[in-house]
Amino acid sequence: MEYNIRKIKTKVSALCLTLGIVTSTLFSPITVFAGTSGNPATQLDGKLSTFHQGGANDCGAVSAIQALDNSKSGKKLLGKMITVNNNGSYTLNFGAGKQTVSETDVENAYIEGDLDARVIEAGLQKAMNVYNSCFACDVFTTMTGYKQKTYWSSAKTDIINTMASKCQSGEGITAACDFNIADPSKGIIGDGGHSYSIKSVKKDTVILINPWDTSVLISMSRSQFENSIRYMTYVDDAAKKVVVYWE
Repeated sequence: MEYNIRKIKTKVSALCLTLGIVTSTLFSPITVFAGTSGNPATQLDGKLSTFHQGGANDCGAVSAIQALDNSKSGKKLLGKMITVNNNGSYTLNFGAGKQTVSETDVENAYIEGDLDARVIEAGLQKAMNVYNSCFACDVFTTMTGYKQKTYWSSAKTDIINTMASKCQSGEGITAACDFNIADPSKGIIGDGGHSYSIKSVKKDTVILINPWDTSVLISMSRSQFENSIRYMTYVDDAAKKVVVYWE
């Protein structure tokens, strides 16, 4: 019952937002930019606040959505990704092709919390042949339009060093991973059973975000990260490719 009430409130709030936007823009579509004030759970602001994955098996996609918030290029992409249309629908300006979703599509998104994240999820559900159980790299490809380049074990350290360099420069990384080796003390699931976004890679530490609750940071040593990962991926904007690593 509590879940249904929350859905109804979200729908009503989203409808009020849409009517306000339509009136103020004289029925012209607008792109959402960061800086709009209000409740991020009911209003688009072109950026991400706290959200939760929800009940579906879509951690790969949700971790990729959160990863946009961890780099300058990701935030820039996020700021121009959603257009609000005059009929109340939303257009997702994905690099792989535009997708339009209705208010009902957004209402039925699995993510709970931030409206931008829910709109993006609704668009990805339409854009991707496989959404549940997809990998973050496939979501990065959909969002950016970049092709993937896959690497194997010998490139692991070089890829981690590259991500660390991007973080040190202030550029940040749009990145995600999963693990072979579990660490229950940190909420890390093994055997590739769950995807996490990578907030930062430092000299000795890696910070992760679990899409179950994006307000919680997970810290592990860089050596633990390197020894326990199964898969990782990041967006290389300079080369216009999605880097994919498999153990």
